[in-house]
Amino acid sequence: MTKKKVFAQVRDAADELETSTDELVRLAAARTLRQLAEQVEREVVDDARAAGVRWIDIGEVYGTSKQSVQQRFTARRAAATES
Repeated sequence: MTKKKVFAQVRDAADELETSTDELVRLAAARTLRQLAEQVEREVVDDARAAGVRWIDIGEVYGTSKQSVQQRFTARRAAATES
């Protein structure tokens, strides 16, 4: 999915969250936002790595070790690929 489509989905979900009076619709919109945020985060980490950003520098952004972010994003990438 292109980033443009992802951002359009983010806007749609945010609008539903803000304007709907149906609590289940709002809950579904919040869940969608979380899933999209995780997807964007994975893609940005992948882009950073492809651009040569070191795991240790990514770890600093997250306030953790390089091993922690390596495990976090390697595991997420594997889970996303399996889905």
